[in-house]
Amino acid sequence: MLISTKFLFFAQLLFLLTAGNLFAQQTITGTVTDAEGEPLIGATVVISDRPDTGASTDIDGRFSLSAEPGDVLLVTFIGYRTSEVLVDERTEYEIILELDDQLLGELVVVGYGIQQRSDLTGSIASISGEQIQNQPVASIDGALQGRASGVFVSTPSGTPGAGITMNIRGQTSISGSSEPLYVIDGVPIISEDLSGLFSGGQATNSLADLNPNDIESIEILKDASATAIYGSRGANGVVLISTKRGQAGQSNIGFSMYTGFQQVTNTIDMHSSQEFLELMDDAARQDNRALGTNYPENYVSSMWGYPDPSDPDIQNTVWYDEIFRTAAISNYELNASGGTESTRYFTSLSYFDQEGTQYGTGFERISARLNLDTEVTDWLDFGASVTLNRTLQDRVINDNSLYGVVINTLAGDPLMPVFEEDGSYADPFAYFGWWMLDNPLLIANEYQRFTNTTRGIGSIFGVANISENLSLRSSLNIDYTSLEDEAYTPIISRESQNAQRNGFGTFGTTQDFTWLIENYLSYVNTFGDRHNLNGVLGTSFQQSNRDFSSINAQGFPNDQFIKLSAASQVTSASTSGTSWGLASYFFRGNYSFDDRYLFTVTGRLDGSSRFGDDFRYGFFPSGSFAWRMSNESFMQNQDIFSELKPRISYGITGNQEGIGNFASRGLYGVSDYRAESTLVPTQMINPTLSWESTRQIDVGIDIGLFDDRINMSADYFVKDTDDLLLNRLVPGISGFSSVTDNIGRVQNRGFEFDVRGVVFSQADFSWTSSFNISFIRNEVKELEVDEQVLSDSHILAEGHPIGTFYLIDHEGVDPETGNMLWIDRNEDGVIDSDDRLIVGNAQPDFFGGFSNSFAYRGFDLNVLFQFTYGNDIFNHSRASYENLGWSRLGTGGFILPDGNNHSLADNRWMEPGDETDIPRASLTNDNWREYSSRWLEDGSYLRLKTLTLGYNFSPEITQRLGMSNLRIYFQGQNLLTFTSYTGLDPEVNQNARNPLLAGSDFGTLPQSRTISFGINLEF
Repeated sequence: MLISTKFLFFAQLLFLLTAGNLFAQQTITGTVTDAEGEPLIGATVVISDRPDTGASTDIDGRFSLSAEPGDVLLVTFIGYRTSEVLVDERTEYEIILELDDQLLGELVVVGYGIQQRSDLTGSIASISGEQIQNQPVASIDGALQGRASGVFVSTPSGTPGAGITMNIRGQTSISGSSEPLYVIDGVPIISEDLSGLFSGGQATNSLADLNPNDIESIEILKDASATAIYGSRGANGVVLISTKRGQAGQSNIGFSMYTGFQQVTNTIDMHSSQEFLELMDDAARQDNRALGTNYPENYVSSMWGYPDPSDPDIQNTVWYDEIFRTAAISNYELNASGGTESTRYFTSLSYFDQEGTQYGTGFERISARLNLDTEVTDWLDFGASVTLNRTLQDRVINDNSLYGVVINTLAGDPLMPVFEEDGSYADPFAYFGWWMLDNPLLIANEYQRFTNTTRGIGSIFGVANISENLSLRSSLNIDYTSLEDEAYTPIISRESQNAQRNGFGTFGTTQDFTWLIENYLSYVNTFGDRHNLNGVLGTSFQQSNRDFSSINAQGFPNDQFIKLSAASQVTSASTSGTSWGLASYFFRGNYSFDDRYLFTVTGRLDGSSRFGDDFRYGFFPSGSFAWRMSNESFMQNQDIFSELKPRISYGITGNQEGIGNFASRGLYGVSDYRAESTLVPTQMINPTLSWESTRQIDVGIDIGLFDDRINMSADYFVKDTDDLLLNRLVPGISGFSSVTDNIGRVQNRGFEFDVRGVVFSQADFSWTSSFNISFIRNEVKELEVDEQVLSDSHILAEGHPIGTFYLIDHEGVDPETGNMLWIDRNEDGVIDSDDRLIVGNAQPDFFGGFSNSFAYRGFDLNVLFQFTYGNDIFNHSRASYENLGWSRLGTGGFILPDGNNHSLADNRWMEPGDETDIPRASLTNDNWREYSSRWLEDGSYLRLKTLTLGYNFSPEITQRLGMSNLRIYFQGQNLLTFTSYTGLDPEVNQNARNPLLAGSDFGTLPQSRTISFGINLEF
């Protein structure tokens, strides 16, 4: 209410300021020149709200027109930035236009340098900070969905601050990591999950430690030409993040904020108490007819004491309404930037607060940043980048846990109340129980799980300009993380009671200190009029030290005293540590002849402490060529192609992530022997262990049409990754079962395409659009042991993708009997796990995004759609609770309730001749197989990812208010999702960062739909 009152007052104030003081028109004159003072002939000068009133400059750059104080002049000239000039009491104006940077060539950040996009020979996608600014997301990667071809970003869980997966041109590794390398202002950062806290399949997100609004630009390096300079860490692609820096000139102070609310994007239509009891009675009737049983017609009430389905006072608990809520989200930020020609600065302070849509979840972040650049002398520059962040994450069990909140909600007994009359949580086992293991609201509210992180990333650098063509850059970089995990399982929980532990808790810490020292020379020179050469030669030394501690205790007096000091017994305690190091030497050379033929050669020599003594160093080279056909003489007399540049690249990059720091070494552990500690071997030595190597060839083309009004890029690539880091079986006589070795091969090949351009542009209205789509095929080429069964639902097999489903298959429902027609693969007359087949995979056929931006005077509208097509999802949630009947458990043959049902059960087979894919209801489990293709669904979806409507107030208003800029906006995220998937959310994965088991949904918290309102001020 307070916000609404303030907004109304502010709106009235703006109205009064703009409505008063009308002035008579007068004739104004002036000149329009460039920065050198040269007149610009033919520049257009119009009044912004009266575009039919204007003039053009003459041969001396002069103009004359009628205007009144308060009007805003729009001054435009081809190749120069549009200037807005507020008319005041003056009658003479001198207007200077600046060159448009795009005319000079868009600058792109590359590894250890900056290049013009027109000079690139590799494949790089660029995303500006403006595109992701003020989005209601906790992390950088969450804002990148649908914005770049070849880049697949997935949010496996709607838990605030949870891990997000990103794959650039496919999954290259099986047991290692397929996540890209993230480099912020030149610092390769730690991006893995450092938490040791179990919360189901959720992972924390190290990138959520950073403030997305501090970002100036993001470059995604995709092919080997672009990534080889990062050598052993470039196989999965590289994401270069550049933060904002100050500019010389007038100082600016900015304040921005947004606030809004969130709701889950979808809930499943479950049966009410009456509907489920009627389903059970129908199951008895069907069994009477099909199996000759003698169940009474009112089976559930007469045999089990359930209420009669027709009882109007029957209890009906809608469990979704109990665990989900409308949650608040807000962000506040203050920044300042500016400086002189010699010293420039940018600083920011922000606070982000996201309340989870499920009780028990939430995420907070406090961030501070300082970027400083100064010219110490004519030949020496100095700079620093420092960011400090503190995050607080409230977590609950979900995703891949039987004690998860969502899965127990799906199985929730609608006949059971949430609370007893005395205010205590209702216990499922005091009722009929069904499938529930615990009261889901109890899990959400009373289980305590927190992950608190303090992180600092700092860089100090100096640049010595040795000569006009040669410079030396030296930097010292630090990435420090201190993380604390704390959890408590309450006495009143079913989990604690089953374990007879009277409450149990844990506390753990992780500290990671990574330092990096880099030195490199940069050379730029032009020989004659046709030869251009630039190069980089440098060294890099990095080391990471990590320490862990944990303590576990049980036996608490009550659920109000949850610190471990209150426990009666410490059950375990430990400390440990690990470290790794990387020594590197790298170079890159770029040569262009006549701005037509472009060559790039890159190489990096990496030495890693993780590998054997004989294979510790690896060399990763690449080469690329591009031909700027548009600069050829035969292309000069045409006005269609402003850019036509075919290119080709080939190179080798490596991967060392996702394995232990001492995987090549023989290790020993501590064991009790006769009440004394002794060392025992725990890992077999492998001195030949080395990198995973990815060989990639890329053939692409960049096209600009009609003076770059339309720009397109297309690439075809093949990535072969061999020497995979996998466990190889060894003879048991060695004392070990396996050893980490370089075996196996995976291939990714695909086509990616993006187009962006100006659809329509006039003084008042403009429309720009972009579209990207990617087709990637992943295939396991070689394994030491083919057809490795990984779980009850997945298999790893040659000729198939990573994330392949291995399930019992069926041929539908028999229309005469209503029974499932299971495929007896081995023809033994029994349907069991030996009948499983390869039935699908979690890899999409294609994915992409479609964005449109509109601007009309002060208004702007941006709409972004994201889509994925062709991937399968194993809906393990449905498989667990949707039995269309009850399960027969134990040797005594007891029939117990199995859980509530999806309303899809209403479409079940009822009478002979019914055509449906849902079998008849039954009190047996013959028509139910938990790990079967019956639960495999199409995961394709189209999502309205973001919609932003904003208004930029005119200079007339902002200057009267003492501001340089004022913008208000409304934003919606995840507004609409079009999908046939019957689960909570098609963008799911119960094992967030395990691609081998991708595409399963077991009680995963869905995405949030967010509605927010924001304001940006600059002074």
